[in-house]
Amino acid sequence: MKLINKKVDNYYLDIYYPESIKADKKLPVLYVLDGDAFTQTIAEAVKLQTRNSPKTGVQPMIIVGICYRDQSPFSRDRRFIDYTPAQKKVADPQDIRSQLPAGGGIELFLKVVKLIHQLISDEFSIDSRKVGFYGHSLGGLCVLECLLRKEMSFLTDYLAVSPSLWWDQEAYFEKLNQINGNILRNRRVMISVGSREGDMVPLAKRAASWFQANQFAEKVSFYLAEDENHMSVVFTTISRYLRWFSSNERK
Repeated sequence: MKLINKKVDNYYLDIYYPESIKADKKLPVLYVLDGDAFTQTIAEAVKLQTRNSPKTGVQPMIIVGICYRDQSPFSRDRRFIDYTPAQKKVADPQDIRSQLPAGGGIELFLKVVKLIHQLISDEFSIDSRKVGFYGHSLGGLCVLECLLRKEMSFLTDYLAVSPSLWWDQEAYFEKLNQINGNILRNRRVMISVGSREGDMVPLAKRAASWFQANQFAEKVSFYLAEDENHMSVVFTTISRYLRWFSSNERK
């Protein structure tokens, strides 16, 4: 995979492009949140598995990591701002999560994501039928929030790992009950969570069950990773997500 670096606003892009592909071939594109932490790993998984796509089920694709270039793989303050909607409920002081940053900047961040997508569309030959958005934890919440926004309709596949659906006292589920189902037509959703993630397990199951029961998304998949925790689940599920994203069925 060839690495190309770009910058949009205050965000750095790590773009991995398969070198053996003809320049005019339209490729799926997968945007990766927390790009500093995960992009290289995902790109390596694609590189190795596309050596024998018929066996692995992973097809060539463009990987675009959205990065901060902070000293840490995770920019704690910026990701809390970028990946979360504004909180509308009063936090329970007994909840340890009430001490976390307030967040609430997702609207501005998604405007930048649209600019990033425009840049990628202008400079690369992409398959608009397969545009994925991958996120873990708060990033997973951000991915699922995009399902509720018409302006993010250029996304086709929503890949959420351990989404932080506890945010703002589980306000996401109230939004689901108010959603216009037409927003989700022709969209595909995959949610996974590690079995050792406490209350995040039933929340992830609840979200997946809602999507399945209401039949708004074209395809919905859920995977419970046994014996995995909040971080190990990422590495356990990467190949599963790549196969799912590569598949036309997405079952």
